[in-house]
Amino acid sequence: MKTHRYFLTALICVSTLIWRTSAQAPAAGDTLAEAAAMQSETRFANLVRVVNLHGTCEVLNPDRGNFESAQHNKTYPLGSTFRTAAASSMFLVFSEEDSVELLEQSEVVVTGVCKDNRTCQSLTLQLVRGTVKTTLRENLKGSEFNVNTPNAELKSISGRGEYTISSEGENEIFQAATITGSAVVEGPHYTIPSLQAANTVNIMSAPNRSFSRLTSVSGDFTIELENGSGQPVNFGMSPQALVKIWRKQAPVGGRTVVSTLVVSPTGMARHRFAYVEGRAALQTGELVEAPETMEDLPELELRSEQNQTKPDEEEAPVGL
Repeated sequence: MKTHRYFLTALICVSTLIWRTSAQAPAAGDTLAEAAAMQSETRFANLVRVVNLHGTCEVLNPDRGNFESAQHNKTYPLGSTFRTAAASSMFLVFSEEDSVELLEQSEVVVTGVCKDNRTCQSLTLQLVRGTVKTTLRENLKGSEFNVNTPNAELKSISGRGEYTISSEGENEIFQAATITGSAVVEGPHYTIPSLQAANTVNIMSAPNRSFSRLTSVSGDFTIELENGSGQPVNFGMSPQALVKIWRKQAPVGGRTVVSTLVVSPTGMARHRFAYVEGRAALQTGELVEAPETMEDLPELELRSEQNQTKPDEEEAPVGL
């Protein structure tokens, strides 16, 4: 009997190994390279599963056209909108390892890029309002998971993070906090190449996007600021450092005039420059060496690098 039991155990193990090997083997007609590429691709389900609902949670299925109560453990198609009321929350599950918690009074739209009828290569959450907490694989690469807001765009997100949209008067506030993993933050005229673990940035934008203020809340990270030359200015952000960006359309010609000011955590100006989009010759800037407070800063005046004369009327900047 003991020999017979050992034989059955060995047979089960061999059968399991054969099944796993056959499941991973390339299908007929697939090359080894294609099979390797398929195994290396990150896969998300092409449906969003909703679990752990608390309070009032609703979903707008694009096939139905109106909000309905979300159902626990039910799947919904990509393109659906999910929202929660006060004192409510729910989880959106995209794979065995990837999920998002939607906190109270929050709303997101989930979209994706899918290769077939079962799996997707990338997902994007459009954060309309409120807060989401991500729990993702640490090894996600490229733009496989993204969060979009009217204020800024987060790409290549991995690990755990918390992202919030709120308001300050008429201004919109977007705060991105990376707990583990990393994320790329992109906005008009700036990029944060790597928001890493324990980094938090607060981004305030005016309703018409004429002004943005970026504040480092925690951690140290680098920000790249466009300056019109094609070679962005790199600045190391530490807690309480500020970047302020003003934008205005020239009354003649319609080009955007951009003025940027970088302030250290102690309130001292460190960089300031201005430029006209699409006109590399119309730019000015300086690295501020001496301590200088915000009140001491003169108004930026844009001048041509070639002749240091005032630009023609068509490209003349308006007061920033």
